[in-house]
Amino acid sequence: MSKRNIPVPKPSSSKKQTFSKPYTWESGYWTKYWQQIAIIFALGVGLYIYTVKFDYVLDDQIVITKNDFTKQGIAGIGKIMSTESMQGYFGEQKNLVVGARYRPLSIVTFAIEHQMWGLNPFMSHLMNVLLYALSGILLYRILLLLFPLKSDDNAFLNIPFIASLLFIAHPIHSEVVANVKGRDEIMTLMGALGSLYFTFKYLAKRDNLSLILSGVMFFLGLLSKENAITFLAVIPLAVFIAHKAEASDYTKVMIPLVVATVVYLMIRYSVIGYFLSNGEKITDLMNNPFVEMNVGQKLATIFYTLIVYLKLQLFPHPLTHDYYPYAIPKVGWTNIWSILSLLIHVGLGVFALRNIKSKSIPAFAILFYLFTISIVSNIVFPVGTFMNERFVYISSIGFCVAAAWALLTYVMPKSKPLAIALLSIAALALSAKTIARVPAWKDKLSLNTAAIKTSHNSARANCFMATALFEQFQKEKDPVKQKALLTDINKYIKKSLEIYPDYFSAMQMYSGVLGSNYALDRNLDNLLAGFKQILSRRTTITYIDQYLEYLDKTPGVDQTKMRDFYYDLAWNVFYKEKQYYNNAAKFMQKAIMSVDDTDPKSNYAMFKIMTDAGQGAEGEKFRAVALTIDPNIASSFK
Repeated sequence: MSKRNIPVPKPSSSKKQTFSKPYTWESGYWTKYWQQIAIIFALGVGLYIYTVKFDYVLDDQIVITKNDFTKQGIAGIGKIMSTESMQGYFGEQKNLVVGARYRPLSIVTFAIEHQMWGLNPFMSHLMNVLLYALSGILLYRILLLLFPLKSDDNAFLNIPFIASLLFIAHPIHSEVVANVKGRDEIMTLMGALGSLYFTFKYLAKRDNLSLILSGVMFFLGLLSKENAITFLAVIPLAVFIAHKAEASDYTKVMIPLVVATVVYLMIRYSVIGYFLSNGEKITDLMNNPFVEMNVGQKLATIFYTLIVYLKLQLFPHPLTHDYYPYAIPKVGWTNIWSILSLLIHVGLGVFALRNIKSKSIPAFAILFYLFTISIVSNIVFPVGTFMNERFVYISSIGFCVAAAWALLTYVMPKSKPLAIALLSIAALALSAKTIARVPAWKDKLSLNTAAIKTSHNSARANCFMATALFEQFQKEKDPVKQKALLTDINKYIKKSLEIYPDYFSAMQMYSGVLGSNYALDRNLDNLLAGFKQILSRRTTITYIDQYLEYLDKTPGVDQTKMRDFYYDLAWNVFYKEKQYYNNAAKFMQKAIMSVDDTDPKSNYAMFKIMTDAGQGAEGEKFRAVALTIDPNIASSFK
């Protein structure tokens, strides 16, 4: 049994297990390891093939179903490559998150799919499944290069196979595979691992083609998602671990990676116009979850998420796609989990740095994990949300390597049957959880129904649940069932606004719900009270403006109530509370016109508003009307 992958029975020796190999290149990978390759591929396909029946969900609309460039097929590729990644959806560059987004390569594949099959979720999901299974095979190949087997090594009880098996089975990856948009994560990993593959090949064969291909693969990884840039640290680390490298070797293998990075950053800059910030502060909580926190709270919350990541890899339950405010709570340094997380991560880092010189496998696994999670941790720069399970997709390789090493180090020397049993239980448990989790991604309603159970304190999850139910409501014809749906929708949308009162998407949805409620019960008081609540937080909602115009023109609507609503909103909210004079004037004009123009209170209020807005001369005509009707009206405004 090899000291390299299967530790020797002596505990003291196994705990200090190290390895160092000269430049080698084992041929016959596909024929020699076909059984392991088949198992990894079959497991990857088997766990996720059911997704081919699923619909597009979540951000699939941004990159596929409602992306104008994607729907142009091959003709849209030029636009995809030359614009920010959400421009095809919004029609312009919005700069919603720090650094914007330039991840064109996966979107290019969606455009090609559209050219060949149109909007076909079956083919999109099938491609994700196949790419995921192939990424497992590529990972196995890379791990064999990192930890090559000896002739007496067990073909299955070794780090490369165990780690790859755990990686493919792990349910924390379900978001990456089952959500079509997650293809960018898969392609990024394949590009980064492909670059590492050709780096190793160059060191073994000294062929310049491999060196060039390592740069090409790295560039493709970067075009898929920026996360690949962390392999600027991972690749030299892997070279150090696997080879007796000279200083010149590191220089040679890093040149194509640095060149690829510089070219990518130059293209990215030319497309987006800046690197991290255009100078505008991101104040929307849904795109900057730390906007309401001080520095101490931000760091404490970040470390809270880091321990959640570790927990989900050790025990992946419960899982959710939504970690938006405040599914992850806002915490300070009095939170025990934040403190524990800081101690764990600092401890892991210190251990890795102290032991990496001896080429320790756990030290390598820890550094791989820390390097790759750094870019999505919110420590380097904000990523737009507290955390996401897909963010740990690449980093989980480090966890899987460490888990395989621990099994072989501490269990295998004592009892091979126990090691096999534990591995089997782990693989089966992870697979079972994946199988249980995957159906949540079937469609919008199933996904949000699953999310709300775990992310019940997320404003976004509650809003999305309300939206999914509202779509069901619009299809429903039975008034009794419609009323029941609206009751649930009201509950979720009010919860969303309770968590985040200024959530624009929730306000839009709430306005639609209010209109639908009114269509069923004709309760004008409830409708106007809801509209006031929304407009007091957000001065303009297009749907509300349109609905108010409809009410103004509809026979039978109590126009006195409409006048009182407009007056209250204009005078008490926009004028007295917020000093939004334009909005105050807009709604006071509606109050004047709602019944007739002979209401002295509305006219005199309009005079006050326009005077304070610097339009006193124009406001005088309203004052004149008011005093003509009621000479004493001015006294009520003192």
